[in-house]
Amino acid sequence: MMVILFDLDGILLEPLAYHRALQDTVGLVGKALGYRTVILTQDDIELFESVGVTSEWDSAAICAALLLRGIWTIYPDRGLPPAPALPRARMHDLPKPQLQDFFRSLESSISADTSPVVVAEHSLLNDGFAYTESQTIALQTILRMAHQPYRSLTHRIFQELVLGSRVFQDTYDLEAHLDVDGYLTSLDHSILTADLREQLLAWLEQPGHHAAVFTNRPSRPSLRAQDAPEAEMGLAAVDLEELPLVARGGLAWLAESRGLPPDTLLKPSAVHTLAALLHAAGHPLEAALQAAAGLALDEIRDPIWEDFAGAEIYAFEDSAAGLRSVRSAQAILARVGIAVEPVLIAVTQSSRKRKSLQVAGGDVFPDMLKAFQAVGLI
Repeated sequence: MMVILFDLDGILLEPLAYHRALQDTVGLVGKALGYRTVILTQDDIELFESVGVTSEWDSAAICAALLLRGIWTIYPDRGLPPAPALPRARMHDLPKPQLQDFFRSLESSISADTSPVVVAEHSLLNDGFAYTESQTIALQTILRMAHQPYRSLTHRIFQELVLGSRVFQDTYDLEAHLDVDGYLTSLDHSILTADLREQLLAWLEQPGHHAAVFTNRPSRPSLRAQDAPEAEMGLAAVDLEELPLVARGGLAWLAESRGLPPDTLLKPSAVHTLAALLHAAGHPLEAALQAAAGLALDEIRDPIWEDFAGAEIYAFEDSAAGLRSVRSAQAILARVGIAVEPVLIAVTQSSRKRKSLQVAGGDVFPDMLKAFQAVGLI
């Protein structure tokens, strides 16, 4: 058996929408706090991702907290509303905070078990600033609610930008404020050339060849879960809607069914990779999710895992978290006697990300064509 696991953003899809939405979210928050200009550069975003802050929901919240912390040096009572619309603030001449320095300081504390916003909260509240009680609560609210569409300002702004006002309203039943078309449909585009896509589909026609997409993007699976259809929109943009998909929607449903926080089982969790392997091999999504959690969390060995003994697994990633997920899945399978040796293929042109991907065990290539050629898949 041969299985290819694809991340979506940065591998199959150029994620221009998420980066632009992050830039615009931080810019809008900065304007609401009276900063004359807050420009988040591509270099900033690459630094965020290289230190392990790969969710724009996290980066947006951390940036908002830093902007608010900065403004308190001159306006200690200024705050942010819990939801749009944003206020018109009195302008000032404070520079934007040193975002890269702060994110870089988080790197050694971010792990599979500790989320970036938890690390950021601890760092901010222990930085020597004499916070008032209301200021402490304001920072905690921004960071702790970063993934909550009904309780986070940055989340709501970001989601309306990426989805577009109409889809945002339909998805969350919340009032839209920005009157925008969705960045996901207007900015994202396929990384795969038409020729490479056809070669991939031809490869999948061969017996014993399987593939799936495993992404932390929100998704709307045929399960009892509410989430935005961002992963499905991504697959449509690359014209690979036929590929099995394991994304946030299904894993959030699984986590909720086990009494866990919604993002617990996403990459770098091994559950994400294990579920993707099963779904790629033809198992229904719900069964794949349950069997993956059964093996990783409950040490239940299901006979379905025997099919993967000696399987060739190729994982294409642009984040260290995804590579760690695959390595963790390999170790769990080894504990029950299933030996696999995944090939970890990292794709990036960023020198910052290259280092973190190499540390996570990836062989780094500048583009998908060279990556496919190097491992003999075309």
